[in-house]
Parts: sequence; C-alpha cells; structure tokens
Amino acid sequence: MKYSEFRRWLLEQGAILQKHRRGSSHFKVYLDDRQSFFPDHGAKEMPEGTRKKIIKDLGL
Repeated sequence: MKYSEFRRWLLEQGAILQKHRRGSSHFKVYLDDRQSFFPDHGAKEMPEGTRKKIIKDLGL
C-alpha cells in the first residue's frame, strides 16, 4: 500500500491529520483520544510494520 492510499484510508476512518512542522513530510494523526505519527512520502510503498504500528496506536 502506498503512503497516499493509507492517508486516504485514515481520513475515511475519521482521523485528523495535522502537519508536524513546517516543511516536514510528517503528520500527527489523531483519532478520538489516541495519536500517532504518520510519515507521508506520497507514491512510495509504505513498510508493513509502519502501517501496522499506526493502526495499533490508533486502535483500528
């Protein structure tokens, strides 16, 4: 799964993405009372471990 596809999926789940820092490609992701960091590298393939960690952090 690509980073852009996963970002779209997170938004469909109701997550809120907030830019971490100006000029950074990382976002803080909020879902209810949980949060995680999301490195957004667009069209590149996302490592399975990174995707699973974000899903676990957000309780999805």
